[in-house]
Amino acid sequence: MELQRTANAGVLLTMDGVSILLDGLADRVEHYLPTPAEMVEKLMENPPDVLAFTHYHKDHCSDALLLTYRKQNLRPILGPELLHKGAVRMGDVTITPIASRHLGRVEPDLQHVSYIIKGSQCVWFMGDAAPMQWKDRSDLPRPDLLIGPYAYANTKSAWEVTKRLTDKVMLLHLPPREADPYGLWDSVEQTVANREIPLWIPQIGEKISI
Repeated sequence: MELQRTANAGVLLTMDGVSILLDGLADRVEHYLPTPAEMVEKLMENPPDVLAFTHYHKDHCSDALLLTYRKQNLRPILGPELLHKGAVRMGDVTITPIASRHLGRVEPDLQHVSYIIKGSQCVWFMGDAAPMQWKDRSDLPRPDLLIGPYAYANTKSAWEVTKRLTDKVMLLHLPPREADPYGLWDSVEQTVANREIPLWIPQIGEKISI
């Protein structure tokens, strides 16, 4: 399984020969990073098998880039509305949406899903789902890797839930370290200083094999 960070909270996941771009075409919002132009060009020229979005905030889904992609490619595009349609299968990989609650106080009618991606390995892609909602969810499969925002590791209580959910974690949604007005990097590093499980915080464009 290979992963490449493409944006603020976006990742290109390749598993069992199937490529899935998750929240991976994004605009810049405040300090959070957009999909770089050169990466957009590559994604348009060599489209992934599936695009999937957890919700439609601009730091997860660019309206303009999505429109351009739709015009150029005929690959499946999944979003929160998939929740009522069930799982999607591509090759040997199944993508299952699960209802989830966005972090903090947002629009009361905001649709948000997370995804369970299962092939030879199992990945949870959380989008902006609040970590504490999974505290008592024993009905979901244990992932080999959980991909979530910084909130899964910036408080002790959230990190305890994260460690109970999975054995490996990838964190996204962090601004550049040199432009971090909220001190997110410091809070994450303090929380996970003595971590017992592998943790990755990739840079934009960085590839990781797991």
